[in-house]
Amino acid sequence: MTFQSISCIIFNMDEEIKKPTQTIRGVDYNPVIVKILDELLTRAGYRVMKVSSGEEALEVLVEVKLDLVLLDVDMPGKSGFAICKTIKQNPHTTDIPVLFVTGRAEREDIIAGFAAGGQDYIIKPFTRAELLARVQTHMTLRKAQQDLQASVSRYRDLSILDDLTGFYNTRYLYQTLQEQLEKQRNLPLSVVFIDIDNFKRVVDTYGHLNGSSTIAELAEIVIPLLPEGCYGVSYGGDEFVLVLAGHGRREGGRVAEQIRLAIEQASFLSFCDLAVHITVSCGVATYPDDARTLTELLGNADHALFETKRRGKNMVVSFSEMEQAQLC
Repeated sequence: MTFQSISCIIFNMDEEIKKPTQTIRGVDYNPVIVKILDELLTRAGYRVMKVSSGEEALEVLVEVKLDLVLLDVDMPGKSGFAICKTIKQNPHTTDIPVLFVTGRAEREDIIAGFAAGGQDYIIKPFTRAELLARVQTHMTLRKAQQDLQASVSRYRDLSILDDLTGFYNTRYLYQTLQEQLEKQRNLPLSVVFIDIDNFKRVVDTYGHLNGSSTIAELAEIVIPLLPEGCYGVSYGGDEFVLVLAGHGRREGGRVAEQIRLAIEQASFLSFCDLAVHITVSCGVATYPDDARTLTELLGNADHALFETKRRGKNMVVSFSEMEQAQLC
């Protein structure tokens, strides 16, 4: 008798209390085994969805977030070992644990299962307690790995982001800007230094907490105005740096002017019934026109900012414009 390859997708989700979805996929060529797995896991609190083949199951892997795969070895078409290798070779599914549930008990088969990337090897016939214990163990490990990855990602973000503004910090600036200059030698890149004009007056008048709120509100204005692929950096206190990849002298100046004007027209601290208005001064330097190294680029943008302050603040001055003025 020939059995059709049957796959079942099993979701571990209590819909009433809306727990985070965990997904198990079971693939076995024998419909009796599939029915047993279906009933066993359903009674244990899993929701089951069936697909018609191992190949279709591989397609589902791309579409549905899975947490565990139960896989037989002997199936029509691709073997369980081949399917496991496919899962592990795909960067989107490689971290999904695979448990082989099979009648093959030879040592070489068990070794082949682990060599293919399987995390466990359960030999039929199995007991209900054994299967559920192994499933729960690997799902617990999977959840722990996901939590660890989320924590690593969170702490990585915290290490490069400024809490107050959501901008990157100077550590990120120095790490990435040098890489950008090296990888995009043929593309322009503009750096804009921004300083809030007379910010001490805001702090002296409204207090340090409201001064911090003003900086946070300024960042909320700037972030949506940054072109794609560009980012802001909290450079210290009321000073900021914009890195405008792919923007030459004119394009960088236009972005800086757009941001300067938006800040000038905005009203700050309205949450505490105030209407505070501030302005910013901007200095722009562009690679490779104004500088050839990271140090020169940042230094020249800073020089342009000082020139803006000297000219009366609340404007944008580029380093090239400053040099031309000095020559005249």
